[in-house]
Amino acid sequence: MEPISAVYTSESVAVPALNEANSLYQDGYGSLIPDGKLLTLQPFETLYLVERGRISAVDEESRERLVFQELLWRFSEGDPLTWTRYIVYRDLRTRGFVARAGPGYGVDFLVYERGSYGKKPPRYLVYTVWEGNQEPVDRLSSVLSKAGDSDWILRLAVVDRRGEIVYYTLSEMSFIEAKGGLRAPP
Repeated sequence: MEPISAVYTSESVAVPALNEANSLYQDGYGSLIPDGKLLTLQPFETLYLVERGRISAVDEESRERLVFQELLWRFSEGDPLTWTRYIVYRDLRTRGFVARAGPGYGVDFLVYERGSYGKKPPRYLVYTVWEGNQEPVDRLSSVLSKAGDSDWILRLAVVDRRGEIVYYTLSEMSFIEAKGGLRAPP
């Protein structure tokens, strides 16, 4: 199958062909701009689709085809966490999940349960951290609060130095006071 052509600009990567844009969008990639005639891709989506041979990215100015390493380098100039987001995104996709860009406040991805994209709302928020890096508890608490407000389950994607990922579910725990000390509710 011939790769879909995408155009790299300094602001974004876009798929200008309507049929191809719709095909990618139906599979859970990118965002359609308001007129619905152009699909824009996030850096992690672009890298994944290039790696899979599904798209071919061409620089708008030079008209040169950009390979994975060149795209990664360009994206990483503006966002040093590009590689981390990409490997978590790739892992989620290869496990059969559809992952979309997070809603903000530090969350990397909104994730749909397998087979539910386009039918049900997303179920999980994925927050990515590097193993060994300090993460402020108040930031995690804030993200957990936002997840709870929307009935999402918060998953922590912990990436180790080898690029392996372990997912943890983060939830609130309340303690009740009992004689002899604190204990968790039954």
